Amino acid sequence: MARDAVDQPEDEDRRTERHRDRETARPRDRARMDPAAAGHVEHPQATREDADQRRRDRGKRERENRGTHKEGRGGGHRGHDNDSNAFGVPDHTVFLDSAGMPLRVRLLGRPSLEHDGESRRLEGYKPWALLTYLLLEPRAPTRRELADLLWSETDDPLGAVRWSLSQVRKAVNPPAEIGERDGRIKIDAEVLVVDAGELLRGEWDETSIDDLVRGELLEGMSFGEAPSFDTWLQVQRARVASSAADALRWAATLLSHRDPDRALTLAERALRSEPFDDGLHELIVEIHTARGDRERARTYVAGLARRYRDELSIEPPSSISRPLERPARSAAEPLLRLDVRARALLDIARVRFWAGDFASARDIALRAAQQAGESGDRALEARALIVGSTTYTAGGLGTAREWTSHLQRALRLANELGDRATSAQIETERGRIAAIEGRYGAAEASFRRSRRLGEAIGDTKEAGWARAMLAVVHADRCEYATAEEELRAALPELGWAPEVMGVLARVLIRMGNVEDGKAFADAAVTRAEREGLLPPLPGTLVHAGDARLAQGDLDGATERFSRALTIAQETQSPSSQALGLRGLALVARARGDDERAVALLREALAREDQAQGRRWNVAAILADIVEVEGGRDKEHVERGLRIALAGPMPDLAERLRRFSSSHTLGHTVPHTGGHTVVS
Repeated sequence: MARDAVDQPEDEDRRTERHRDRETARPRDRARMDPAAAGHVEHPQATREDADQRRRDRGKRERENRGTHKEGRGGGHRGHDNDSNAFGVPDHTVFLDSAGMPLRVRLLGRPSLEHDGESRRLEGYKPWALLTYLLLEPRAPTRRELADLLWSETDDPLGAVRWSLSQVRKAVNPPAEIGERDGRIKIDAEVLVVDAGELLRGEWDETSIDDLVRGELLEGMSFGEAPSFDTWLQVQRARVASSAADALRWAATLLSHRDPDRALTLAERALRSEPFDDGLHELIVEIHTARGDRERARTYVAGLARRYRDELSIEPPSSISRPLERPARSAAEPLLRLDVRARALLDIARVRFWAGDFASARDIALRAAQQAGESGDRALEARALIVGSTTYTAGGLGTAREWTSHLQRALRLANELGDRATSAQIETERGRIAAIEGRYGAAEASFRRSRRLGEAIGDTKEAGWARAMLAVVHADRCEYATAEEELRAALPELGWAPEVMGVLARVLIRMGNVEDGKAFADAAVTRAEREGLLPPLPGTLVHAGDARLAQGDLDGATERFSRALTIAQETQSPSSQALGLRGLALVARARGDDERAVALLREALAREDQAQGRRWNVAAILADIVEVEGGRDKEHVERGLRIALAGPMPDLAERLRRFSSSHTLGHTVPHTGGHTVVS
């Protein structure tokens, strides 16, 4: 797609650096949808009451937009419908307006209910399990589904459902209500604030993070007698845990220059779940260095080196010591400086990226960041690190840890500058990394924050990209109706970008609308080829091949998968190579050549593993191998199932469960196209 006129370089004296930042196109704009940034600007300290009032005000505006005023309640239900959730926790319930205090539902740590300063009682594990399921599961359940999920071993399952529902109703009403509509159980609430929802939605700031990250979901509760629910709960716990660790990391980054002591406390809390997180260790060194205590930073690095050697038998990465290598900054140093040489390097990196030369783009972007850091041009240093990160998320170069560390530095710089535009870009990029790793809870929170930041500053393109990439998360989780809605809404904002059309094609094909999917895929290929956009071309060709495979056009599918593989090899993109090989394997299987299919799939898995190891790609390839081989390789079965359950990736989990001896045929998150998960 042709670059906008604002992408072209401007004279240095034409506008300020920050104005240029808003108008300069991001080099990742066309790369970020490759099947694969807590950029909060500091907020003033706020009390819990202030936060509650902000939620109520925001909820009132949202309901006005959606036409859900309580004046219109009539005889029907009011509040949210579980069929329109953002992440499980209903969108409306988090922000609804009320004359009184909200009903606070705490699901993290020891669960509790609080309304108007008074605690509400809800006794028993099963009632809490029922409430949690109603709040976090996107699709509203029937009574029979609840009975099978939680009470399959009891003599009267439906009676147990009735009793537990009555207990939950007593605990949450008023102000919340539980009703039944079209045979499905739904929570209709005027006021409901759910801590797990705030965390997953990314609606935290430095003042609220301690109150949110208090423990695991339904801490201390186990449900071995209800294996289907227990499986569901483990998936949700993993989802929340990834969001919690991510929130601690980025809250620490945001506070690092303003409240270093608290930042250190948060970073140390995050290290409890991942004691060898290189990025967090680098952040701690940077905090010590920034406040002038370089000796303490050196001592920390030395102690950490001994720990790495003793416990891991390896040397710590040199990136941990990187803050000590940067020149100390004077307090009188101006916030904004311009580095013409670094800017020229960054422009070259962008050109190399779009030529498909990811390795050169990465090296030059890092040189630009180093040059800008030495000269004090912090705005450009942050942008260069973002450009470098796209060579991982689009090209598979480097590791997630490496680029998470660089984005951590970029976020700190953007936060110091008060640059919300760059913060939004960082949020988007870190969301892409989380999605690649299958940490969908962290990914969706990042994309939602990026979208809010983009909308707040009037950057419709950035908000559109965040929206489109959140749709990829929905698609990976089989929430196809929601993904389609989001992609169609984002496309005009993004000028009908080929990557987004390609992802929409994938969604439509999975929903059974193959003809429309084929049309979008072909249009995406045509546009990418016409405009010389190499990075997205392999992915769009794969989607075009998928459409033809679904129609039984094996020759047409082979031609497109082969082209995708060729271009991916030219651009040295292992993940795209893996998808092309997988497509050719599916064609071989359709022709009855299982031996060739397995060989191609094993090669695809090797290519993906040597690159990003994007979890959805890995699980899909493993599911294909397992099905062709009849589940012979149990290691493949268990590895694929672990990845699929953690996402969750319901369709892949369902395919793999049939070959697993260690997992019951229990709960799999519904994945019909009827989900409407409103973001």
